[in-house]
Parts: sequence; C-alpha cells; structure tokens
Amino acid sequence: MGGRVFSIYLEYDEQLKESYPVYPDFAERPEYTDEGRPFSTAEQESCAQCKPKTSGEPKPFDCGGCGWFHREQMPYDPIGLCMCDAWHLKIKSESEEMK
Repeated sequence: MGGRVFSIYLEYDEQLKESYPVYPDFAERPEYTDEGRPFSTAEQESCAQCKPKTSGEPKPFDCGGCGWFHREQMPYDPIGLCMCDAWHLKIKSESEEMK
C-alpha cells in the first residue's frame, strides 16, 4: 500500500480462545506516503472531515466507510490511504527547501 509494507501480528484472546489480527495504530503513530497521504485502517474512527461514499447517505462511523478512504488493491483491504486534503501533508521538494 502506497509503496509501504506493514507487519500485522496475531494476538491471542484468552477469554475468547481465539487469535485476532493487530493492525498498526495510525491515529497514535501516523505514517505517510512519500506524497504526504496518511495511512489509515478501515476500522479507525472517522474524523470531522468524513463523508459518505454515496451522496445523501449518513456519515460513516469509521474510515472504511468514508468516501475519502482509498484501498489500493482489494475492496476490503483493512489498510488504506486518506485522500482528504485536510489530512494531506505538504511535502517540500528539495528545490523548495533550498530557498
């Protein structure tokens, strides 16, 4: 996704007696593409800029239901990119930094 690889670990729940995947916490530790787009998990709580995928629908409760959430390959990928300009980091090019 976005030229990056993220490790997904399994954690075991003693009460449920089953394992579940633990995805990166991008809200706590943000990560960005080289272009400045933030990574997000589909289950991450939606933000104030969220928008429904279809006009007229209610706002989603998580990033996976947001119209800004972009999955690169598969329609149910758990990790995606936020395409909202409000969260886009403006990355300076080397020529801009020399000014």
